[in-house]
Amino acid sequence: MEKVELQEAVRRNLQWFEESGVMEPPDGSWGVAERLSVAEGEALEKMKRAFPAWTTLSQGLVIEQRRADCNFEAALLYKLAGEVLDDPECGAVAGKLLDFLYFRSGLLNRYDEGFPAGGWRWSHIQWRPTVWFDDDAWCIFIQLALAKLDPALDARYDLKKWAQQLAGELIPAMRRTFMAEDRRAPGEWHDPAGAWSGRLELPHWGSLAVMALARAAQDSPDPAAAAEIRRYHGYLRENLEHFTTSEFAYAILGAASAYRVFGEAADLELARQAGELLLAKLDPETGNLPAEHYEAPTGGRLADTIYTLNWSFLALQMLDELADDPRVRQARRLQAELLVSIQDRTPDPFFRGCWRGMYDLDKREWGGGDCFEGGAGSIYTGWTNAPISIGLLFESRRESLLSLF
Repeated sequence: MEKVELQEAVRRNLQWFEESGVMEPPDGSWGVAERLSVAEGEALEKMKRAFPAWTTLSQGLVIEQRRADCNFEAALLYKLAGEVLDDPECGAVAGKLLDFLYFRSGLLNRYDEGFPAGGWRWSHIQWRPTVWFDDDAWCIFIQLALAKLDPALDARYDLKKWAQQLAGELIPAMRRTFMAEDRRAPGEWHDPAGAWSGRLELPHWGSLAVMALARAAQDSPDPAAAAEIRRYHGYLRENLEHFTTSEFAYAILGAASAYRVFGEAADLELARQAGELLLAKLDPETGNLPAEHYEAPTGGRLADTIYTLNWSFLALQMLDELADDPRVRQARRLQAELLVSIQDRTPDPFFRGCWRGMYDLDKREWGGGDCFEGGAGSIYTGWTNAPISIGLLFESRRESLLSLF
């Protein structure tokens, strides 16, 4: 696609952040909400019970919890947009989002010894703090990426300090979770200490942790981090083919990150293995991948932008940078075109410029059903809109997340 098309899609998405009600006030000073919701029925009722803070607008709900990972992803988007689009106002919004995270939100654990040091609890409305393997992995990665992009941000927020502190907590969490007595049997792997949450047996959780540890090791080499990455990748090499589509994308994110930092041939081979599995599922005409994630509606003609296409697009960009494979390059191009083509163009600012959570390729409209977390009725700031726009910015410069190492 032409650079101008890709960047115009990003501009439309930034306008959605600022006009839809998901970032109120629109300068970022009180962060971004998790999502908009137009879901109905049980999915909506479960959402309200789990996330009891929302604003009702005529078109739907603003699910108001401020998540650390969503805000970091939005901050990275605005920081990159400021540079790529040569727009200093975007850089100012990024700064306001970071001010919210570090100075206003109360999400960062600076002192409580009962939780991981430097950890980010999942939401500002939570009564019980939770630190997630996947979400906090993004917090580690993005803090270090922002510090590289702008050392002045590191000086203001101590980005490297907090990221490295949390990476130091992640290493033993991965070790004890993987090494617990029952971990060789099928099932859900949870931290036996209860300090971290998530199912580490899935790349959704484990490969994002690998990505974070690799990025932390780029700045501060740690043999213990390398050992946990080797252990986890050994497990993935034996089991990767048993996972569903979205997990292949997460595996690439982790393996490509590890290869960039450590240069181990086994990491590149794992990324290629995951890439082959991903390409085998790819629709050669549209670039779509079947929706198979356990938290979303499933179907071969459903484009899932919460758990699948958003991450596969970023993953293919990384793999394309590492492996000279025209099939990967073509898949990357197709997914960029698909994502731009389905971006919401309706006149209502509640939707205009966004990507909703699922698109029905047969009906050529948003659809496919709703679940509590996934589906067309959820319009996420992080996980969907910010990562897709970040990917489009990279695409406009033929780069990838690896440029942030």
